[in-house]
Amino acid sequence: MRNDQKAYFRAITHKNVGESILAASVKGVGDGGLNLGPDKEITRDIWLRDVFPEWGTILNKEIEETKPEPNSFMLWWLGGASWWMKSAGGANICIDQYSGSGGCLNYNDLSKYSGVVRMTGAQQMCWIRCVPHVLDPWAIKECDAYLSTHIHTDHCDFYTIKPLLQNTNCKFVGPPKCVEIFERWRIPKDRIVTVKPGDVVKIKDVEVCAVESFDRTVLVTEQKDIHKMTMDEFAKLMDQKACNYVLKTPYGTVYDAGDSHYSNMFFKHGKEHKIDVALITFGDNPDGMTDKMNPYDAYRAAKCLNAKVCIPMHYENWGIVEGDPTDLEMIANKKFAPFTVCIMRPGTKYVWPTDKDKKRIYYSQQIEVSKGFKTELVDLPFPAYL
Repeated sequence: MRNDQKAYFRAITHKNVGESILAASVKGVGDGGLNLGPDKEITRDIWLRDVFPEWGTILNKEIEETKPEPNSFMLWWLGGASWWMKSAGGANICIDQYSGSGGCLNYNDLSKYSGVVRMTGAQQMCWIRCVPHVLDPWAIKECDAYLSTHIHTDHCDFYTIKPLLQNTNCKFVGPPKCVEIFERWRIPKDRIVTVKPGDVVKIKDVEVCAVESFDRTVLVTEQKDIHKMTMDEFAKLMDQKACNYVLKTPYGTVYDAGDSHYSNMFFKHGKEHKIDVALITFGDNPDGMTDKMNPYDAYRAAKCLNAKVCIPMHYENWGIVEGDPTDLEMIANKKFAPFTVCIMRPGTKYVWPTDKDKKRIYYSQQIEVSKGFKTELVDLPFPAYL
């Protein structure tokens, strides 16, 4: 072992080094791939603590340290239907962040009330999470509001809400049935904001407008006997369980469609609000199940909203409805869509209006890392190597 390697080994194993420094030094490929970590006790719990979330706090720090330019806002896609919005006026808004896992369910007296089971009669259904955890919910230091679009587990998430409750002063915003969940999880009433279509919540320089949802899966996610409900009761059920959000800033507007299916009401929302960026859920549904919009419906939704940009979401996190965003892009191109389809990757950042014409958002590390390369420090055996 070289002297510099011995010094590194001593540094990461020295008893006086803080646990956080030790963890940062030996976690994953944080040692540059030298793999010099010492032997240590290992259990399943230690493995989980050392390895997850997969991104550690890299994205947390990026969000904390990044300040939008005047007259702009930023959106970080956290995977699935989860977003972090940061405005030039300092608003930090977390939307539908899901810090949980996937799993399988069997048909039983409880699961039969699930919307996807009601519509299929599935005897078994596995929802396998396909994307990494890019945000550490326990490392969030600043958050003004957590917005939940509806009651489903991956949109009203225990594993995100409880850390936010303990470590921030954020408000928890959602429709009445989400509020019932917040209260069950012992969120104080003074930190809960109940919304229904037409309500507006002011968060610094962002106006959050609740509008109608068209999520027919959540509509039939119901423990009551929906066959015995009156038409009037059933008609009111959606607004109790779900809403979409229009987030307005002085310099641009975001529309979050939650888990909505296609509806002609998107046209109404497009008339009522000037929408710049539409976040649209879609996926590839199994035969006999319609949980997500298909690519053509997603195209129609963005067009009806009169959006300038359509960012597809929620197509990549569940294996059972995994879709291909280039299908949506192909349709939009074929139809000469009046909007740009922008395909992101989980953990990447979208800046409005700077990125309004971009069709892809790549990982900044892949693009910007070269700026720190110093050719005078290149250490290779001969010039022609690589």
